[in-house]
Amino acid sequence: MDANKTPYDRVMERSLEKKAAAKERKEERIEQGIVNKLVIERGPAGLYSTRYSMRGAVPDELKGLFTRKERILAIAERRGIEIETETNS
Repeated sequence: MDANKTPYDRVMERSLEKKAAAKERKEERIEQGIVNKLVIERGPAGLYSTRYSMRGAVPDELKGLFTRKERILAIAERRGIEIETETNS
């Protein structure tokens, strides 16, 4: 049967398998209570930037540098993004 598959079919099959595995890993992390939260960092120049605690691209609204942390918090609240609690600010 594998001989009848086109290269496109094989690529799409592998892609679907990877997506299913990623979804399963995400569900396992949620069950374990591991959540990818937004981290706000302050650079040496005094400007704030954002990243996720585990991995992933931040939304376009949160890319770049900010002068006020409150603006980041307002955007995150509006979009429903969880923020990691800070140990120092």
